[in-house]
Amino acid sequence: MGKPRLIVFAAFASLGLAACGGGAGNNGGGTANKPDKVQIAAEGPFTGDQASIGAGALQAIQLAVKDFNNQGGVNGTKVSLLVWDDQHNAQTAQTLQAQGISDPTVLGIVGPMNSGVVLGSVQGLQNASPPLPLVSESASNVKVTDSGNSVAHRVNARDDAQGPADGKFMIDQGAKKVFVMDAKSDYSTGLADQTQQYLTAHNIPTQRDSAKAGQTDFGTIITKIKQFGADWVYFADEGPETAPFVSQMKQQNLNIGQNIQFLGTDGEEDPSIITKSQGAYDGAYATNITADPAGLTSSAATSYVNEFKSAYGSDAVSKAGPFYGSAYEAAQVLLQAIKNSPVKNGKISRNDVINQLGSGSFSTIFGTVKFNSKGDVQGGGIYVYQAKGSSMVVLKQVSG
Repeated sequence: MGKPRLIVFAAFASLGLAACGGGAGNNGGGTANKPDKVQIAAEGPFTGDQASIGAGALQAIQLAVKDFNNQGGVNGTKVSLLVWDDQHNAQTAQTLQAQGISDPTVLGIVGPMNSGVVLGSVQGLQNASPPLPLVSESASNVKVTDSGNSVAHRVNARDDAQGPADGKFMIDQGAKKVFVMDAKSDYSTGLADQTQQYLTAHNIPTQRDSAKAGQTDFGTIITKIKQFGADWVYFADEGPETAPFVSQMKQQNLNIGQNIQFLGTDGEEDPSIITKSQGAYDGAYATNITADPAGLTSSAATSYVNEFKSAYGSDAVSKAGPFYGSAYEAAQVLLQAIKNSPVKNGKISRNDVINQLGSGSFSTIFGTVKFNSKGDVQGGGIYVYQAKGSSMVVLKQVSG
């Protein structure tokens, strides 16, 4: 099951996929029987300080379910969508997931989005009877799929792909000394570790520090950056701390694109950071572990972007955050796995859904997805963005 993923370039109600190039195909499973009830859950930080990465993902999942149901659902049964706002908190996630674990008609989760939430709750999903599968659109920590569970799958690239790609990008841009930062989360520390290891292996001096979630005063860290003499700052973070950080860098005469360069990660390609930092972020780079459909030329991606704008407004894509594409993709995969599972006495078993996820090939807006034995896709790309004016512009793909 190691075939690569192919990418072709050129709210809380039950919601009524596929008009956009990746409906639920039939990959050899399923029966003509109609299940009595089918539910899936969308899980992520849909409100709060990480809503910039979660709200657009939820819109994408809602749209995927609507499209899927419009094409007939699961043999005529419409899929109901549950919305679990976990606030990027593993304990909250466990409470929400308990609802699905106890209900056999809940057949899978799109999400969770945060690595720390997956790692803090996946054992409960694995121990459920039957286990409850997940397909994450953004959890990148290597432990998510390296821990040997059968329930975890993801459509995005891993930290051990993104970290080296980030390190190589900085070196290719001429980096001499890199100040590496994390935000003390499973996601950020894992990614910062991978990046720092790559830099060290290539003889680039580094210094490491951490920010806290919600931190607003970065004076001490900025002093350390100056004392170290860094020409690059690398911050593995989901975004909330970035605007005040770069604003204070500028106040201390560290001007991005002039006497310092800045590389952020998933969530830091949010254009609102430019506005929130009063332009201090202009010139900064950020990488993401999934493609932006708006930057692709395939008919499937183009159709999806147009549909997203039609559903949520002409400016919806610019506000959707980094995972509105991968969230739709993850929902496509899960829904197809459910559709291709056998129906017995009006019911679909979660065990059969897990089997389908492990063995099937799935048509998505980004191409064909097939998981390896761990639950990872192969060939997931890393994409570089740069803040220019009021926008984050895709520069290039650096991996995958």
